[in-house]
Amino acid sequence: MLKSFFHTGFVVKDLETSVAFYRDVMGLNHEFSSERTGEFAERVVGFKNAHLRIAFLNMENGHHLELVQYIVPEGAQAKFERNDLGASHLAFFVENMEEYHAAMSGRGLRFIGPPATLVENGKVMRKAAYAQDPDGNWLEFVELF
Repeated sequence: MLKSFFHTGFVVKDLETSVAFYRDVMGLNHEFSSERTGEFAERVVGFKNAHLRIAFLNMENGHHLELVQYIVPEGAQAKFERNDLGASHLAFFVENMEEYHAAMSGRGLRFIGPPATLVENGKVMRKAAYAQDPDGNWLEFVELF
């Protein structure tokens, strides 16, 4: 029986670069980094001789972001478009979409375009925008009204 969400995981090319992005640009808290090898790692990810470097980050609200760098076996660069099967995204709430978009664009976050506004029955319901992290993982930012 499921109890709750735990974390969202992204595979990254370079753990330090990604930790710096999520910590310094996005403002997440870096909980810890470690390495996983041996039988546990092999059984979980299904690769013989698996060697992973991982980091956990959070916003102190119960959900965590796990970043995983595969040392063995090294992964290939994949390019997922937002509509590709297997593509995923991690969504964040923001307080002021226009201000956030402008500030984060200046800090290097790569948005696909300006924020979009959802209007229903003449009322603004939400604003949202998609972006990518340095490895191409998709991020969504949402302001609710």
